[in-house]
Amino acid sequence: MRGGAIARLRPAAAVLATIAATLAVPPASANGEALSERLGETIPARLAADGVAGVVVVLIEGGTPVWTAAFGTADPAAGRPLTADALFRVESLSKPVTAWGAVRLAETGRLDLDAPVANCLHRWRPPPEAGAVTPRALLTHTAGIGLGDVSQRFAPGAAMPDLPAHLAQDFRVMPGAGGGFSYSDTGYNLLELVVEDCGGERFAGFMMREVLAPLGMTRAGFVPTGAEMPVGHDLRGRPVAPYVYLAHASGGLLATATDMARFAAAGMAGARQDVLTAGGVAALHHPAVPVGGLFGLVAEGYGLGHFTETLSDGRRAVWHGGQGYGWMSQLHLVPETGAGIVLLSNSQRAWPLFAAILRDWSDSLGVEPVGMARILRAEQAARIAIALAFGTAGLALWRAFRGRRPAIALRLVVGGVAAALILWPAWAASRDYLFLFSILPGLWPWLAAGSVVAGAGLLALALAPGRGR
Repeated sequence: MRGGAIARLRPAAAVLATIAATLAVPPASANGEALSERLGETIPARLAADGVAGVVVVLIEGGTPVWTAAFGTADPAAGRPLTADALFRVESLSKPVTAWGAVRLAETGRLDLDAPVANCLHRWRPPPEAGAVTPRALLTHTAGIGLGDVSQRFAPGAAMPDLPAHLAQDFRVMPGAGGGFSYSDTGYNLLELVVEDCGGERFAGFMMREVLAPLGMTRAGFVPTGAEMPVGHDLRGRPVAPYVYLAHASGGLLATATDMARFAAAGMAGARQDVLTAGGVAALHHPAVPVGGLFGLVAEGYGLGHFTETLSDGRRAVWHGGQGYGWMSQLHLVPETGAGIVLLSNSQRAWPLFAAILRDWSDSLGVEPVGMARILRAEQAARIAIALAFGTAGLALWRAFRGRRPAIALRLVVGGVAAALILWPAWAASRDYLFLFSILPGLWPWLAAGSVVAGAGLLALALAPGRGR
């Protein structure tokens, strides 16, 4: 998902972090003030270290937003500061919002979450090998459907296939699918078709009328309006041209941080909202399936459109994040206490920034860092690896020119390792996206350089004649 381009993300406006603190409704508590002061130090430092353009943060206490601030720039090239009311692509934060829409349909008798979706689909149906896919399985990512083509993007106004045609091309059944968790954008795009065919109207209109507007998400919507937005930036720090997805439900929502804070507040225990019953909200947050793989490193379970985890004090937190081309988002809430946080960034390099913010937020709650903060452990490991790489290079060069020549078999092994250490950074740099780039945007170049230097040292050891025996 990322040079000289990074330098453009570090003008004074970005490094010093243009901070617009708005929305003190009501005034922040002493705890909130302490956290906001801490974030005022953490965020500018991370913006500079990671080459992140900007971020908007909302802190929620007792179900009410108490502090909103914008850091950095909306367009580093133009020096345009980021503002707290900026409109963002929230990417996969669309999924929990979509889940509210599906449960709304269910609670109003228009959708059976446990009936096969084929019962009401009429424009396209899953192939027989998919089995009896239900809305609940789509909501919980347990339908055994592949992730889908997440790179398919269109310029605004460009001709696009319709949703049924897209699903027919993108739908894949995972081998050995057996009801376990398998994250799927395609599954949520199918859910969009279900909402339309079963609910009898277009997805974007339904969501606006029955979810977004009632929750006070006044600037949010699944259809671009042409409103000015910050410039997104990819993993190399390059600006990203505006784009749209064909489908909306999995990642097409546009919203401000205030919109997403209102959405988070609606999910708190005792919140006053007319969209869902308390039981419906509880169902959204109840862990329906354990998660594994990389997701298992940062979450325990998944409910209806929400990841779940148990905090160190025993309370349950629910959350979701979003990562798209040039944009990142994160929402965490503790429904029992009304605590929450919203993070929106116009940079795809923001994961370590988010992790540092979530670490500070967790500390303010008196709990161990939430799962997403574990991304910072990768930085610790990378720094150790970089030190070891340069140390290895020094030791290898010393052995090559001052020590004894290794046996031929050992020299072959060392030469093979050296080639791998030298070549893999070049291969990685040729990729559009690697998970490594996301979690180590600032350290990745140092890790690559260390690998090449270590490889060069080992290659010298393998090839140098040494002093003999």
